[in-house]
Amino acid sequence: MKKILTSLASMTLTSCSLIYTISCDSNEKDNQNQSKPETPTNPDPETPTNPDPETPTNPDPETPTWNNKNLLIGYWYDWGGTYQEKVKLSDINLSYDVVNLSFLYTSKSYEMPSFSPVNPTEVKEGVKKLHQNNKKVLISMGGQTGEAMRFREDQKDNLKNTILNVIKEYELDGLDIDWEGSCLADRISQNVTSQALIEIKEQWKKENKEFFITMAPELPYLKTSTENSGGSYIPFFKKLDGYYNWINPQFYNGWAFGPYVEQEEASELGLGYGSVITNDDKEKRAEFYYLMTKYLTIKHSNLNGFYLIDPNKFVLGASTNEPAGRGAANEIAIKRTYELLKKNNIKIRGLMTWALNYDAYEGEIDSTLNGKEYFKKWSFANWYLQTFANQNIK
Repeated sequence: MKKILTSLASMTLTSCSLIYTISCDSNEKDNQNQSKPETPTNPDPETPTNPDPETPTNPDPETPTWNNKNLLIGYWYDWGGTYQEKVKLSDINLSYDVVNLSFLYTSKSYEMPSFSPVNPTEVKEGVKKLHQNNKKVLISMGGQTGEAMRFREDQKDNLKNTILNVIKEYELDGLDIDWEGSCLADRISQNVTSQALIEIKEQWKKENKEFFITMAPELPYLKTSTENSGGSYIPFFKKLDGYYNWINPQFYNGWAFGPYVEQEEASELGLGYGSVITNDDKEKRAEFYYLMTKYLTIKHSNLNGFYLIDPNKFVLGASTNEPAGRGAANEIAIKRTYELLKKNNIKIRGLMTWALNYDAYEGEIDSTLNGKEYFKKWSFANWYLQTFANQNIK
């Protein structure tokens, strides 16, 4: 506290106290119970200060950061197929904020995974262009891995270096865990992988960089009952709590998987209490998206027993259209889901899709409802721009 005493002949003694409060803005930690960051301080207006050139300045509090901005995420690959395009990374619709490269993969247990694009040079050039447009590019680890994604405790450093080598070669921003199959029952492998990622994230933090960690679990692996028995993502969630940036569950390829409807939502939506809305129910696709999102974020459902994820770290993952996977998005379903979530004040981070290659296609496809329909190029991106891109989640 400063005290300034001023004596004047015609005035009585007055003391004034000027109090300056200095607050240290701590880096926000990514965890499920995310605490609100402290308010950045303003320098004394009478004493201009220049920021340390080696210390990044705090962003404008009104400017969204990668920890609170709306997100459109798409998976990309180069092997092609029907109803899709072999789109170059450099030609991706720039409405996409994050691109996940598929896949960092191994076909044999206890062997290090590798990323082998058809044209590495083209991929590197595409990544550079995306970075020039302020996009993030991650490597997705796994896919339909089955038994393959398994690592021993003594392989942690090797796995860490393998990941870092790929990240460095392609100048990527992080890693997405997309394990599927029985490898998710291997707790040792999950722990080894988690520890390797934690060490990378902490190393980058010391260098004032952020290493992004995300996950793409299939729905059956999100039940709390799976933690101690069988395949589960919960060990990943708990080990990486405070380190992962967001979770984008796959609301597709569930093969008749879906939530039981609790009484409150049954009344709201005109559904039967205890009925099941599956991802194969094309007529109730929006209800499926809404119920799964609600029961995975803000409401514990005794009928379902899902593990709860902070909505600020939750991205709804939908297949682009019916050829891309069962449980596919369509314009009506995305818009209705957005309105239902908005009505219930459930603010999630945005949308993810499998895959960009399908969204880049234009032509007649199998319909999400009946028969055939014409799919316009970048439809999924446009549905996002009309809905989740507009929500205020700060």
